[in-house]
Amino acid sequence: MDALVAHYHEVGLKGRNRDFFEQQLAGNLKRALRGTGYNRVRRGFGRIVVDFDEGAPVEQAAERAARVFGVAYIGCGRRIEPALDEMERVGLELLGAEPFGSFAVRSRRTYSSFQMKSQDINVEIGQRFKDHTGARVDLTNPDTTIWIDLFGGAALIYRKRLVGPGGLPAGVSGKMLALLSGGIDSPVAAWRMARRGAEVEMVHFHGRPFTDPSSIRQAAELAEVLTRYQLQTVLHLVPLGNIQREVVTNAPSSLRVILYRRMMLRIAAQLAKEREAKALVTGDSLGQVASQTIENITTVDSALQEADGLQILRPLVGMDKQEIVDDAKRIGTYEISTRKYQDCCVLFEPRSPATRAYASQAEKAEAALDVEALVGKALAEIETRVLELPPP
Repeated sequence: MDALVAHYHEVGLKGRNRDFFEQQLAGNLKRALRGTGYNRVRRGFGRIVVDFDEGAPVEQAAERAARVFGVAYIGCGRRIEPALDEMERVGLELLGAEPFGSFAVRSRRTYSSFQMKSQDINVEIGQRFKDHTGARVDLTNPDTTIWIDLFGGAALIYRKRLVGPGGLPAGVSGKMLALLSGGIDSPVAAWRMARRGAEVEMVHFHGRPFTDPSSIRQAAELAEVLTRYQLQTVLHLVPLGNIQREVVTNAPSSLRVILYRRMMLRIAAQLAKEREAKALVTGDSLGQVASQTIENITTVDSALQEADGLQILRPLVGMDKQEIVDDAKRIGTYEISTRKYQDCCVLFEPRSPATRAYASQAEKAEAALDVEALVGKALAEIETRVLELPPP
């Protein structure tokens, strides 16, 4: 193997802005492939082609590239001259790598100087493969497929194709700050917004000094998974334990979780301003737990004023738990999220949390707290980590 081809779907529909999106995707691929021995990354004719130096770990590079947001799929194969005999020769080499009973040939021409139409290439090369191998042609459900991409004066042939995450290239939709717990939902919410092209930074609230560091370790591992897709993740770690102690001491027990979340939102909003993020992202799913009723969500949101100028985005709000679990398994966060850890939200958790709290109740309870001082102290104690893939 000496070349990769990255195909995309949504990026190709961007009309006059397409060039910007393609440039961003090509840049992200270069970053993802750093250290793999690639020779050059070139845009052209609805795809991005990557050439490698001899001996480079192309299959390993393909796995990295297939996680980059914006990529529909990656073809991992050989760059060849656009000639039938060469297609036959290299195609048979690729077919000889693994046994199969049936096959298909699928060619695609884009502004190619090659004169034959795609369907004619499929028929001609397919017949040659059939004559040589004795395998049958199956265009519906083949055991294996040979793809041939023809563009300009070149061709790329491959048998191995990896499905990418699709979406938009990271960085084209601005910066957002996602509230990250150690559980199942919030990493999926962050991933979904990153897939829409957002540069997602994460903020994790932990219960130190009243909890162990297990939630910090869990958040860091979850951030590492997101970094596989968006290539760089900034993780902010915020101690919430002392704020929670003040809430427990001064506020009604039924409102504790609501007040915790209102404080988190205030801290996250201030941090978002400092980081020039345009929106906050949470993993709320309507009705999933007591704090996520529409009344409680509204009360939590009311902690922010219109002057804050921040959108609060909830990409999971209409999803059920199984849908979120399926996403978590697919993107690689589920196993991490299901480990036991000490969650700050269950620290001093009341037996009967309010399910329909109102802003007036929360504001009355907060009158006993020095909210501004508590937020300022938490911001001053933030630890920030930067994760990169591959490491610089």
